Order: sequence, then structure tokens, then C-alpha cells
Amino acid sequence: MNGTPQGEKQEKIEVLIHAKKDDRENTGDKKYTNLFVSNLPKEVTSESLKEIFAEFGTISSCEINSKNNGTGFVSFSAHGDAQKALETLHMQRKISDQVMIVSPHVYRKENELQGTGGNSQIAKNLNEVYKSNIFVKFIPKHVTKEIFQAKFTEAGKIASVKLEEHKMTINGESFSNYQKGYVLFEDVSAAQKAIQKFHNSNVFGFG
Repeated sequence: MNGTPQGEKQEKIEVLIHAKKDDRENTGDKKYTNLFVSNLPKEVTSESLKEIFAEFGTISSCEINSKNNGTGFVSFSAHGDAQKALETLHMQRKISDQVMIVSPHVYRKENELQGTGGNSQIAKNLNEVYKSNIFVKFIPKHVTKEIFQAKFTEAGKIASVKLEEHKMTINGESFSNYQKGYVLFEDVSAAQKAIQKFHNSNVFGFG
């Protein structure tokens, strides 16, 4: 029944094997078949995502998040196939110049059982994945993605770059006077070097 749609809204239910807290903490490496994929371009569909993961084994389900927030879910029939897909694709495969981020999927209820806040498994997974990710504000509007990436490459090897307008609304009017960016480096030391090198600088001619 796990993952099947139920009720009028056809929301998917989650069915988990209950275990005592001590048992959950001592399970060691958990065998998983469901993967969570993020940092996907908006043009990626459930079908195109499935094509990428199908080379690793039989897929029971694959879908892009309905919120279109660049995330998706892939469920394999066997743990070994899911593990191979994760090890091969995570931070290794790019789609439209955006590197895929792949991790074992943690169900909401399972996350609640394992802890809350920064101690939850989801929080730990996100911290592990994004610890080499930095956020940049006040980028001049004339700076292109290529210029932005070239400059931050000076700090180290980049896995993925995003650049978008910072939009504000005042008195009902929307406007933008600068851009914001996200740089995901391949290691933490490069991210730290970028912060030391570029924080509070005006390398693009703007504070």
C-alpha cells in the first residue's frame, strides 16, 4: 500500500515498518529503493527523468514534484539498483548545466520518528549535500551566467550555478535592480575560499 493514492484528493499514503527508537538508531546502513532528486531544470519531465535512471535497473515509479520546484522522486524495485544510480549520478550528471543532486528519499513520517529540526534525517541529508553551496546577492543586472560562473571558478571547481533576478514589490509595483545567484562547489574548501575572496567585494563593479 505504500505510495498508493487514496481518498478524494488521491494523496499518496506512507506505510512504514515500526521500530523502537533504539533499533532505529542502530540499524546501520539502511537499504533503500526510493531516491529524492533535486536541482533539476524546469523543463525536466517525469518521462525524461525516468530515461536517465532506467539504465540502472527496473523503476517502479518516477515523477517530478507537482510544485515544479526542481525536485523529483524515483523508486527502484531493488536496493542495489538505487544505490548504483545514486553513486553514479549524484553531483556527477548535469542536465542543462545543472548538476543533479541525488539522495535516499526519507518519508515524512520516518523523518518525524527519527527526530525534528536539525536532528531529523532530512535536515542531515540537506546539510551534507548543500554544505558547499553559497548564496550571492547584489550582482549587477548586466552580469551573465557565463561571467558569473567564470569569476567564481577562480575559487574552485563548480558543480552547478544559478542566476536569477531579485524581485521586489513596493506599493503594488514589481521591479528588480540586481540579481542573486547560487554556486554549488564540488567541495567545502572551495566554497569557503569563495566567501573569503568575494564577500563584500565589487568584482562586478557593484558593491
